Amino acid sequence: MDDGNLKRKNFSCSSETCFPNWFHMRSTVPFALTICFCLLGCLNKSERRFPVDLVLELRNAKSKISISRDLLPYHWKKNPGRQSGLPLSRKWENTQITFNTDKEIFLNHSLDSLFFPPGQEYEFKIPQGQYEFSSLIGLLGGTEFQPQISGNFKIYSGSSLLGDWNLSGSVKERWTAKKETLEIGESGSLRMVWESNDSYLFVGEPLLYSKETLSSFVSAGKPKSVILIVIDSARKDFFGSYGYPYSVTPEMDQMAKESVFFENPFANGNWTKPSMMSFFHSEYSSNLGLGNSWFSTKPYQRKVYYGKKRDNLAKTFREAGYFSKTIMNNVFFLDYTTVGLDLGFHNSFQVGMDIVDTEVLTNHAIQFVNEYKDKPYFLHFNLNTPHASYSPPPKDMAAVRSVVPTEVFYRYESPVQRYLGEMHYTDREIGRLVAALKKQGTYDDTMIIVTGDHGELFSAHHDYSYHFIMQTRFGHGETHYDEEINVPYWIKLPKSIHNNLKSELAKKANGGPIRIPGQSSLFSLAPTILGFLDLLPKESTYKGVDYSTCIRQTNVCPTENFIYTEGRMSESVRTENYKYIRRYPGFTTVRRTAAGEPHTMAEELYDLKKDTEEKNNLSHLPEGKNLLQMARGDFRRKNFLKRNQLRILIPPCSESICRDFLSLNVQGSIYDWEVSDSIQLSSGSAKTVSLLKESKATNRTLGEEVILKTVNPELGAFFSFTRNGKTIPVRFGRYGLEFQRSFTNSEDLIVSERQPEGFPSSSLPWVYNDGAFSGTRESEVQREMGKEVKKILETWGYIHE
Repeated sequence: MDDGNLKRKNFSCSSETCFPNWFHMRSTVPFALTICFCLLGCLNKSERRFPVDLVLELRNAKSKISISRDLLPYHWKKNPGRQSGLPLSRKWENTQITFNTDKEIFLNHSLDSLFFPPGQEYEFKIPQGQYEFSSLIGLLGGTEFQPQISGNFKIYSGSSLLGDWNLSGSVKERWTAKKETLEIGESGSLRMVWESNDSYLFVGEPLLYSKETLSSFVSAGKPKSVILIVIDSARKDFFGSYGYPYSVTPEMDQMAKESVFFENPFANGNWTKPSMMSFFHSEYSSNLGLGNSWFSTKPYQRKVYYGKKRDNLAKTFREAGYFSKTIMNNVFFLDYTTVGLDLGFHNSFQVGMDIVDTEVLTNHAIQFVNEYKDKPYFLHFNLNTPHASYSPPPKDMAAVRSVVPTEVFYRYESPVQRYLGEMHYTDREIGRLVAALKKQGTYDDTMIIVTGDHGELFSAHHDYSYHFIMQTRFGHGETHYDEEINVPYWIKLPKSIHNNLKSELAKKANGGPIRIPGQSSLFSLAPTILGFLDLLPKESTYKGVDYSTCIRQTNVCPTENFIYTEGRMSESVRTENYKYIRRYPGFTTVRRTAAGEPHTMAEELYDLKKDTEEKNNLSHLPEGKNLLQMARGDFRRKNFLKRNQLRILIPPCSESICRDFLSLNVQGSIYDWEVSDSIQLSSGSAKTVSLLKESKATNRTLGEEVILKTVNPELGAFFSFTRNGKTIPVRFGRYGLEFQRSFTNSEDLIVSERQPEGFPSSSLPWVYNDGAFSGTRESEVQREMGKEVKKILETWGYIHE
């Protein structure tokens, strides 16, 4: 991929002020106000944002009570806030807390909040001026069945009392909107106090909008809002804009005509979690630490994810001054669920009930865009239709029957017919949201992105897979054919951007869609929309292609020659010429439903020029040999995923002949391996490997290395090594501790972030895990201490050279 345009500046002050370029005003007075606020932020030496986000200011605030642990363990729908960057000693002062506000539809409403136990106070430094303070507040009792909650929330600037909210008698576990006009004095002090004996307060999405900021949003002449619409299970080929001959999606097809239109886009995951995580971060799900195999997000995966710098759309927009909200039926964006993560949204509105969820979500989205029409926002609007169970309202089935000819309609199997009904239903609901934007006059100023997280498998000739989720071929997550990963993708630009495009692509469109030919992927989504808005952070972690540059100014867009997609213990690479699919060792057995017999399909290969429907698997055929070698080479050369690597040294043979046998059981499961042709390696399951090597006596002093890559970041493994039938000692980890028999290795013994001293020339087998993906790193002091420890262990006789 060409990512040379990704590192564009987006902050007009220092990196500390976090002030977006689009905020520059065209008129003199608002521009002067902007500079003044920027200077105030710089002088204050805190991260000053517009609006002032008190959650992100917590690092610089004083708290009366440092909260390092969960004070309300009975309420399990919460987690320490991940975006405030607080030290562990204060980590619960920022809490993402969820209230189940409607148990009939599993409505879980989560807010990123300031947490106030009884007697808590926070003091912030805020530039002098008048602000609109808006928040949603909620309360819980100290115990689950506490009958009443009570307390007073007070806001001060210096000694002046600015607000006094008596919250006695409030309903527990309910969010209540509160607004207050605050006049911050010369001291710049904003102090919030919670006076209560037994009740716990959460101040959600605590934002301060200055009057100058609000007026400047109007005069900036730049887009004030961005809506990312994600349609779960949306196949590209049922949209009229992508060639479907019947008008099932008229509302979205009309929007596509006004947009930057990607002609052949693909998801980077074949089911929701790896796909959405990848396009929100422009990084593969496994490289984020999350894997692709199952729903749960394990503690060690969270450790990897939260332990590294991660840019994502919600976080970037929030830090640039946008209010960030997700309206969804999607548990993968909620940390407390144990399957999801906290991406940094101010507000997460999640409905967990299928069928009825779509209308509820749309109604809330319309309410939201009306309430926030005068403020910049980033809205992630995620509809779970047309995901199975394919249960459209009768009027949408009737509408489909009226536009799809009878002879065509009845060629489809029943699930596909209902899927068409859900596509129409989805289109109708999105049309309602578009109509609301047009009615309030903000549609032209709003950037709208439409895409799907993956497609859906329908074709009978692709009916082989585990089918352990849907128990039918109608679903997703188990194959990598185009119908399962080919999705819609277009970007409706605000007129303020669209009218200033100077590229040949824009001129060629002549008022129609700006078409991006060739294959593309959702890896491009984040850098492209942020590129249009000049919001790409410096040194960002986004990896995808930024198409905005070629659309705005240049004539030739970058190309995505290799599109990588993750699935459940499987992966694929797509080029314009071929599709290569690979399943992880231990996950290669699939079954044909028609015949029922199991068979192994470790690889698949399709010539996309000759076989567009992917019917003829060439991987095991003589005519596919050369193409298969090229595809394997491309796959390994591109090295899409970062993995921990178990590195195993087989020492040189010192006898007339050596028959070496190594067996391993790997905690992290096996992803791939690198071995020479002299070694026979086989895998009997996802976690076991057997290695055979026969060699003769040699004068070589260096051993031969075997590299095993693991799926998950777990480090431990079980080893047994024999030479000529005799079990011999094995060395482990950074120190080369020697064990005489088979040994189950704990993490601290096996890991070494770099090749241990003496490893290549060891006369005994040596095994270590480089831990590179897990993020194990030693400081210089630790490295020097390690050398000293090794010498001490040698004198004790634990290490034998």
